[in-house]
Amino acid sequence: MTKEVLDGLLSDLQEFFKDDYSGHDFNHTIRVYKLACNLARKENANLEIVSLAALLHDVDDVKLTQSINYQNARLMMNKYGIDALIQEEVIAIIQDVSFKGNQSKSPATLEGKIVQDADRLDAIGAIGIARAFTFGGNHNRPLYNDEKPELDMDEASYLKHESSTINHFYEKLLLLKDLMNTDSARVLADQRHQFMVNYLEEFFDEIEGKK
Repeated sequence: MTKEVLDGLLSDLQEFFKDDYSGHDFNHTIRVYKLACNLARKENANLEIVSLAALLHDVDDVKLTQSINYQNARLMMNKYGIDALIQEEVIAIIQDVSFKGNQSKSPATLEGKIVQDADRLDAIGAIGIARAFTFGGNHNRPLYNDEKPELDMDEASYLKHESSTINHFYEKLLLLKDLMNTDSARVLADQRHQFMVNYLEEFFDEIEGKK
């Protein structure tokens, strides 16, 4: 991918996500892109495919858009003359990246596994905590309540499920460490996971008035 194409895509994506306040904003895309590129270099993956898939991984997310057949990603790649075969590889990755409850699956290619890892890494740790509460507030969800987390949901149940932000840790975020695909991502995931565990211990100590 040339600098001109990269600069053009970045400009388009900044415009695309300018009104997003759910935690799936332009800055999230950039973090996933940088993480994915770093992982790709460590894992000897195809950097162009990883870059494109990382940059475009959220433009057709069902949580954010009503697009059909990944039309936003296709339009952006067509705009910059991306080869048709590369486009299909990128679309195949985007299809599998998102968490889908107990129906989540690992992408077939190394490039897809890397982009999925990068996206999931941005959902955990310090930034993941901030994003979780941003998403919850943006969707009018309570900080916490007495409802038990819903575990082992299928894709349909997960997509329609609404719960407190604290429950979201148990329904998704704390599961991601063990779903990493690459050795490079597992190292980072272990650190970020432990940060969340420590945070939740502190959170509940404060709720119970212990601190």
